[in-house]
Amino acid sequence: VVDSMDALDKVVQEREDALRLLQTGQEKARPGAWRRDIFGRTIWHKFKQWPIPWYLNKRYNRKRFFAMPYVERFVRLRTEKQARIKARKRSLASKKEKFLQEKFPHLSEAQKSSLV
Repeated sequence: VVDSMDALDKVVQEREDALRLLQTGQEKARPGAWRRDIFGRTIWHKFKQWPIPWYLNKRYNRKRFFAMPYVERFVRLRTEKQARIKARKRSLASKKEKFLQEKFPHLSEAQKSSLV
């Protein structure tokens, strides 16, 4: 019963997604847009209904959906930092693999023969 209910729920969800995509062009259930915050990060901004127009809404106008030009430097630095972290992890994984192959050469030969 649980499996059939899960399958039925999945079918209903797919149907709702397809209908929403046809009607609104939005993939997500709650409409929104990709925007940049004041720190230069790209975020998904969910739209929300307000009882007053946006130009009269002080709370909405306090939000900053743009980054100043001097933030670009810090965005680049953050990107470089993430690239260094990723490269460090890749390097560590390859060193670990090489160390294990030196320590257990019989296992690496068996693995090579099983691939062929």
